[in-house]
Amino acid sequence: MATMYCPHCHTKTSITHATQRVEFVSSAKIVNVVWTTNKGYWWIGICNGCHKPVLVFKEGEIIWPTPMPSTTASEIPIEIRENLIEAKSCAAVNAYRASVVMCRRALQMACIGRGANAEDNLVAQINYLKTAAVITGDLHEWATVVRWVGNDGAHPGGAEIDKEDAENMLDLTEQFLHVLYVAPAKAAAHRAKLRK
Repeated sequence: MATMYCPHCHTKTSITHATQRVEFVSSAKIVNVVWTTNKGYWWIGICNGCHKPVLVFKEGEIIWPTPMPSTTASEIPIEIRENLIEAKSCAAVNAYRASVVMCRRALQMACIGRGANAEDNLVAQINYLKTAAVITGDLHEWATVVRWVGNDGAHPGGAEIDKEDAENMLDLTEQFLHVLYVAPAKAAAHRAKLRK
């Protein structure tokens, strides 16, 4: 059993080796479904969450079908959401530098969408949101980290960007956008429902 990201249900879950029953003349045996090559081995696994099959190389280095990005909240404005979806798509195909650059772009579009001057640089735009009390100090820190890592991804000579960096920037960016757009939309919907 291995733990990995399921490409079907978009959750990190355990993948169980698929088995098959092999019939012999006098007995039967349950065996794992494995195909071995001189490069390594492939195995068929079953997601313990959604029970759909996946083809795995070694211990999860390659998985098929290729994991598609998780869904993105519809409350996020489309022009920002498309950038976040692209960041997720880049990460899904191991284009980690591109992923963090798209996170930075989504962040900058959110700053502009919430009132920051489009002509200012991203530092000034993030600072504007904090000064205008659109974001808290914690959100300011998140945005600053996304900006730093996005800059490293965009410019030669920056720090190398790996899978963990991309995943962390996706998490920070998505949570930032959740606070700016998703939570207020949900609160407004419930307020309207309660007529208060």
